[in-house]
Amino acid sequence: MRWLALHLRCRGVPAAAGAAVAGVVVLWWLGQAADEPRLRLAVALMSALVATVPFGSGLTGADPALERTAALAWPPRRAAHILAVMAAAAIIATVPALTSEPLATVGLTVRNTAGLGGLLAVGAAWGAQWAWLLPVGWTLVVVLSGPVSGHVYQEVLTWMVQPLGTTSAAASATTIAVVGVLTHAVLGGRR
Repeated sequence: MRWLALHLRCRGVPAAAGAAVAGVVVLWWLGQAADEPRLRLAVALMSALVATVPFGSGLTGADPALERTAALAWPPRRAAHILAVMAAAAIIATVPALTSEPLATVGLTVRNTAGLGGLLAVGAAWGAQWAWLLPVGWTLVVVLSGPVSGHVYQEVLTWMVQPLGTTSAAASATTIAVVGVLTHAVLGGRR
């Protein structure tokens, strides 16, 4: 059990979890003042983003060359790590949704954190310091453009703000999450 604690500390997980919790609490508090449903949805999306992004810097170790020479197989461990990041982000972002005044449904929050976690993992393949770029960039474009429906490609591109029952949005988030897990498992993160 000691190796797990050392691994988590080495990857900065306690600090990332603390930052994620603090950010989600602040956004939940700000979201309670919003009356417009679109604004509440945007704040819920930002909460999912803030719950996910702090874990990006820990998607690679201090020495990637050392990890490549280890006797243990790293792809399953990296896949487990990014899945744990997605689960932790979903839990952190979902807790405010269990209150009396949720900003978004639990299903919507879980879908968004899974997709954002996949984007974070793909970004980590470029470098852990740039892992945040894909999820933040895509989220900002979607928040500024708003939910667009009518054509499937529009629903795919704005999957984060589509209603929970939208099949194309669920497929997009799932595909991004799976691609992210596979990319991180195979390539790992770079420093």
